[in-house]
Parts: sequence; C-alpha cells; structure tokens
Amino acid sequence: MRLGIIGTAQAGTLEQLRSAVELFFRDPQLKQIIYLGEDAALDEVAAQLAHEQLDETAFLQRGVELACHGTADALEQLLRADRESERLSVLRRLPEPPACAIEMLEKWIVLAVHDKAVLEEDDVANAQVIVYGRADEAAFKRFGPRVFLTPGPLHKGCVGSVSLRGDGSLDIAILDLEGTTLQSESIAPATGKVVVTS
Repeated sequence: MRLGIIGTAQAGTLEQLRSAVELFFRDPQLKQIIYLGEDAALDEVAAQLAHEQLDETAFLQRGVELACHGTADALEQLLRADRESERLSVLRRLPEPPACAIEMLEKWIVLAVHDKAVLEEDDVANAQVIVYGRADEAAFKRFGPRVFLTPGPLHKGCVGSVSLRGDGSLDIAILDLEGTTLQSESIAPATGKVVVTS
C-alpha cells in the first residue's frame, strides 16, 4: 500500500504535475495521491485526464470496434485508458488551511499539510509521519518517533512516497519524476529502528 506525495506546482508546471500523477498511477500498490499545494492545479490536471476518457457508451462502442477490426495494441491502449480513469478517485487535495489531511496505513498515521507551521502539538501527537508542501527543497528528517517529509516544490523535480511493507514497516522515499529513488528510509513498527539508504 502506498501514498504518493506531490509538492506544490508552480505556474506553468501543469505538465510536471501530470507526469507526477501518471508516475503514481503506474503503481499497483497505490492507495492515494496527496497534493500538498494550496492551489487548484490538481483539479486542472484531473479535469484534463477526465476529459480524455470516453464515457461508458463510447468506451463500449470503441471496444467492440477494436475487438472486430483493431489491433491488440490498440485494444490494450483503450483498456489502459479506462483503468487510468478509475484511478482519478485516488487524487486528493488538502482541505482549506489550517485543516490537514489524515491517512492511515494500517496502524501508521500520516498527517498531511501545506505549511507545517500551522500544526499544533496536539496535531502531531499521534502521527508517525508528517508530510508538508511548503519547503524550498525535498527533505525528510526524523525527530524522535516521527518523520517529517517534504517533496519540495514540484519544479525541483521530486515527489515523495510513503509505502507499507509486508512486514508492517514503512518505506519513506524521495523520488525523481522518472520514479528513481533518490533517498529512502525504513521505519520498523515495534522498535522504531531506522535504516537510511541512498
């Protein structure tokens, strides 16, 4: 199970935002994509993706046409586009500040906010991972039992991910827009043991 974390898109970077969304769409373990900006850029990208999808009647007509006269590649492309349209439901924007989003990965609580400065002690008390958008660079830092993660602004070319492993531990990573892991950290559930890799 994975959360994709995308930082704030700057004006003119909707293509980068779309690339980041499509990167996470390719992950079969994806649970949610959280956009950490305070703007409506994610809504614009979601509208673009939705506009490119066929409605149900058009999809069925096109499927019949391709099944009778098309190629296997064209049919696969149609089915892939249909699967991607279902993925739009995993896109999530943050609520209006000072509210924050909370996601659960089994027993792990992930708190998401644009600006971590608005968080109060009670907000952070039960969360193990705090993700935030307002930052100059991608980074994660561990403070006691908690990890703070930011992918930084999207124009810097990074996104974040929080993944639940089969043994119950979390993998926290910073990725480039091609999906290459630039930095990662694993947190074990019981001991809080940290393993840092680069």
